[in-house]
Amino acid sequence: MKAGNIIISFIGCFIMGLGVNAGYVPAHLFSTGFPGIGILTLYTLNWSPGIVVFALNIPLLLLAWRRIGRSFVIQTVLVAGALSAFLDLLDPIRNWVHPPLWLGILIGGACLGLGSGIVFSQGLTSGGVGLLGRLIQLHFPNLKMGTIHIAFDFVVLILGAIIMDIKTAFFTFLASLIMGRTMDFTKSVPNLFARFRRT
Repeated sequence: MKAGNIIISFIGCFIMGLGVNAGYVPAHLFSTGFPGIGILTLYTLNWSPGIVVFALNIPLLLLAWRRIGRSFVIQTVLVAGALSAFLDLLDPIRNWVHPPLWLGILIGGACLGLGSGIVFSQGLTSGGVGLLGRLIQLHFPNLKMGTIHIAFDFVVLILGAIIMDIKTAFFTFLASLIMGRTMDFTKSVPNLFARFRRT
Protein backbone atom coordinates (compact mmCIF):
# COMPACT_ATOMS: atom_id res chain seq x y z
CA MET A 1 0.00 0.00 0.00
CA LYS A 2 1.60 3.29 -1.08
CA ALA A 3 0.80 6.42 0.89
CA GLY A 4 0.85 8.50 -2.30
CA ASN A 5 -1.94 6.47 -3.88
CA ILE A 6 -4.09 6.81 -0.77
CA ILE A 7 -3.51 10.57 -0.52
CA ILE A 8 -4.37 11.07 -4.19
CA SER A 9 -7.50 8.97 -3.72
CA PHE A 10 -8.48 11.19 -0.78
CA ILE A 11 -8.25 14.16 -3.16
CA GLY A 12 -10.59 12.31 -5.52
CA CYS A 13 -13.01 11.69 -2.66
CA PHE A 14 -12.91 15.36 -1.71
CA ILE A 15 -13.83 16.30 -5.28
CA MET A 16 -16.71 13.80 -5.26
CA GLY A 17 -17.99 15.21 -1.97
CA LEU A 18 -17.75 18.69 -3.48
CA GLY A 19 -19.76 17.60 -6.51
CA VAL A 20 -22.56 16.22 -4.35
CA ASN A 21 -22.76 19.23 -2.03
CA ALA A 22 -22.11 22.01 -4.56
CA GLY A 23 -23.89 20.48 -7.54
CA TYR A 24 -26.35 17.65 -6.99
CA VAL A 25 -28.02 18.63 -3.70
CA PRO A 26 -28.38 22.40 -4.37
CA ALA A 27 -29.92 21.54 -7.76
CA HIS A 28 -32.09 18.91 -6.06
CA LEU A 29 -30.67 16.04 -8.11
CA PHE A 30 -29.74 12.64 -6.70
CA SER A 31 -26.75 11.14 -8.57
CA THR A 32 -26.31 7.44 -9.38
CA GLY A 33 -24.55 4.59 -7.58
CA PHE A 34 -24.26 4.46 -3.79
CA PRO A 35 -24.03 8.28 -3.45
CA GLY A 36 -27.36 8.46 -5.26
CA ILE A 37 -28.98 6.22 -2.67
CA GLY A 38 -27.41 8.33 0.07
CA ILE A 39 -28.83 11.54 -1.43
CA LEU A 40 -32.28 9.99 -1.83
CA THR A 41 -32.29 9.05 1.88
CA LEU A 42 -31.31 12.64 2.66
CA TYR A 43 -34.33 13.93 0.76
CA THR A 44 -36.81 11.39 2.11
CA LEU A 45 -35.57 10.54 5.63
CA ASN A 46 -33.09 13.36 6.33
CA TRP A 47 -30.38 10.76 6.92
CA SER A 48 -26.69 11.54 6.54
CA PRO A 49 -25.58 10.54 3.00
CA GLY A 50 -22.06 9.73 4.19
CA ILE A 51 -23.25 7.34 6.88
CA VAL A 52 -25.72 5.67 4.50
CA VAL A 53 -23.06 5.18 1.82
CA PHE A 54 -20.60 3.68 4.29
CA ALA A 55 -23.28 1.43 5.81
CA LEU A 56 -24.12 0.09 2.35
CA ASN A 57 -20.45 -0.75 1.88
CA ILE A 58 -20.08 -2.75 5.11
CA PRO A 59 -21.56 -6.08 3.87
CA LEU A 60 -19.55 -5.77 0.64
CA LEU A 61 -16.35 -5.15 2.60
CA LEU A 62 -16.99 -8.21 4.76
CA LEU A 63 -17.45 -10.34 1.65
CA ALA A 64 -14.36 -8.82 0.05
CA TRP A 65 -12.31 -9.62 3.16
CA ARG A 66 -13.03 -13.30 2.63
CA ARG A 67 -13.00 -13.41 -1.16
CA ILE A 68 -10.47 -10.83 -2.32
CA GLY A 69 -8.01 -10.20 0.50
CA ARG A 70 -7.11 -8.15 3.54
CA SER A 71 -4.86 -5.59 1.83
CA PHE A 72 -7.51 -4.69 -0.75
CA VAL A 73 -10.19 -4.31 1.92
CA ILE A 74 -8.02 -2.10 4.15
CA GLN A 75 -7.32 0.25 1.26
CA THR A 76 -11.00 0.27 0.27
CA VAL A 77 -12.07 1.02 3.85
CA LEU A 78 -9.73 4.02 3.92
CA VAL A 79 -10.97 5.41 0.62
CA ALA A 80 -14.65 4.62 1.25
CA GLY A 81 -14.35 6.18 4.69
CA ALA A 82 -12.83 9.32 3.19
CA LEU A 83 -15.67 9.60 0.66
CA SER A 84 -18.30 9.18 3.38
CA ALA A 85 -16.56 11.78 5.54
CA PHE A 86 -16.34 14.35 2.75
CA LEU A 87 -19.97 13.79 1.78
CA ASP A 88 -20.96 14.97 5.27
CA LEU A 89 -18.15 17.40 6.15
CA LEU A 90 -18.80 19.47 3.02
CA ASP A 91 -22.54 19.71 3.58
CA PRO A 92 -22.40 23.41 4.68
CA ILE A 93 -21.65 24.20 1.03
CA ARG A 94 -25.29 23.35 0.26
CA ASN A 95 -26.31 26.55 2.06
CA TRP A 96 -23.67 28.73 0.40
CA VAL A 97 -24.17 27.95 -3.27
CA HIS A 98 -27.37 28.04 -5.31
CA PRO A 99 -26.48 27.09 -8.88
CA PRO A 100 -29.10 27.03 -11.61
CA LEU A 101 -30.15 23.55 -12.70
CA TRP A 102 -27.84 23.38 -15.72
CA LEU A 103 -24.82 24.37 -13.62
CA GLY A 104 -25.74 21.89 -10.88
CA ILE A 105 -25.83 19.15 -13.53
CA LEU A 106 -22.42 20.22 -14.84
CA ILE A 107 -20.75 20.63 -11.44
CA GLY A 108 -22.16 17.40 -10.04
CA GLY A 109 -21.39 15.28 -13.08
CA ALA A 110 -17.93 16.70 -13.70
CA CYS A 111 -16.82 16.50 -10.05
CA LEU A 112 -18.13 12.97 -9.56
CA GLY A 113 -16.44 11.86 -12.77
CA LEU A 114 -13.15 13.59 -12.00
CA GLY A 115 -13.05 12.30 -8.44
CA SER A 116 -13.95 8.74 -9.41
CA GLY A 117 -11.42 8.79 -12.24
CA ILE A 118 -8.67 9.92 -9.87
CA VAL A 119 -9.45 7.10 -7.43
CA PHE A 120 -9.58 4.48 -10.20
CA SER A 121 -6.32 5.79 -11.70
CA GLN A 122 -4.63 4.80 -8.42
CA GLY A 123 -5.87 1.24 -8.78
CA LEU A 124 -8.25 1.75 -5.85
CA THR A 125 -11.99 1.98 -5.33
CA SER A 126 -14.22 3.96 -2.99
CA GLY A 127 -16.41 0.91 -2.57
CA GLY A 128 -19.93 1.12 -3.93
CA VAL A 129 -20.73 -0.30 -7.34
CA GLY A 130 -17.04 -0.77 -8.16
CA LEU A 131 -16.63 -3.11 -5.20
CA LEU A 132 -19.98 -4.79 -5.88
CA GLY A 133 -18.95 -5.38 -9.47
CA ARG A 134 -15.65 -6.91 -8.47
CA LEU A 135 -17.43 -9.33 -6.13
CA ILE A 136 -19.96 -10.26 -8.82
CA GLN A 137 -17.16 -10.92 -11.29
CA LEU A 138 -15.73 -13.54 -8.94
CA HIS A 139 -18.79 -15.65 -9.75
CA PHE A 140 -19.48 -14.34 -13.26
CA PRO A 141 -16.07 -13.48 -14.74
CA ASN A 142 -17.51 -12.85 -18.21
CA LEU A 143 -19.79 -10.11 -16.94
CA LYS A 144 -18.25 -6.72 -17.75
CA MET A 145 -17.86 -4.03 -15.11
CA GLY A 146 -19.53 -1.48 -17.36
CA THR A 147 -22.63 -3.68 -17.62
CA ILE A 148 -22.82 -3.98 -13.84
CA HIS A 149 -22.52 -0.20 -13.44
CA ILE A 150 -25.23 0.48 -16.03
CA ALA A 151 -27.61 -2.03 -14.46
CA PHE A 152 -27.15 -0.64 -10.94
CA ASP A 153 -27.39 2.98 -12.07
CA PHE A 154 -30.57 2.16 -13.99
CA VAL A 155 -32.11 0.77 -10.80
CA VAL A 156 -31.13 3.91 -8.86
CA LEU A 157 -32.59 6.14 -11.60
CA ILE A 158 -35.88 4.21 -11.50
CA LEU A 159 -35.92 4.45 -7.71
CA GLY A 160 -35.26 8.19 -7.92
CA ALA A 161 -38.02 8.65 -10.49
CA ILE A 162 -40.46 6.91 -8.13
CA ILE A 163 -39.38 8.83 -5.03
CA MET A 164 -39.03 12.20 -6.77
CA ASP A 165 -40.20 12.49 -10.39
CA ILE A 166 -39.25 11.49 -13.92
CA LYS A 167 -37.99 14.98 -14.78
CA THR A 168 -35.47 14.93 -11.93
CA ALA A 169 -34.39 11.41 -12.91
CA PHE A 170 -33.82 12.61 -16.49
CA PHE A 171 -31.64 15.53 -15.36
CA THR A 172 -29.74 13.15 -13.08
CA PHE A 173 -29.21 10.89 -16.09
CA LEU A 174 -27.72 13.83 -18.00
CA ALA A 175 -25.36 14.49 -15.09
CA SER A 176 -24.36 10.80 -15.08
CA LEU A 177 -23.44 11.07 -18.78
CA ILE A 178 -21.14 13.99 -17.96
CA MET A 179 -19.75 11.98 -15.05
CA GLY A 180 -18.98 9.02 -17.31
CA ARG A 181 -17.23 11.10 -19.95
CA THR A 182 -15.18 12.97 -17.33
CA MET A 183 -14.23 9.71 -15.64
CA ASP A 184 -13.07 8.20 -18.94
CA PHE A 185 -10.98 11.28 -19.69
CA THR A 186 -9.40 11.28 -16.23
CA LYS A 187 -8.55 7.57 -16.44
CA SER A 188 -6.97 8.17 -19.86
CA VAL A 189 -4.33 10.47 -18.32
CA PRO A 190 -2.30 7.82 -16.44
CA ASN A 191 0.60 10.11 -15.53
CA LEU A 192 -1.59 12.83 -14.02
CA PHE A 193 -0.34 12.08 -10.49
CA ALA A 194 2.65 9.90 -11.33
CA ARG A 195 5.01 11.97 -9.21
CA PHE A 196 3.05 11.22 -6.03
CA ARG A 197 2.96 7.46 -6.68
CA ARG A 198 6.66 7.20 -5.95
CA THR A 199 6.15 8.26 -2.31
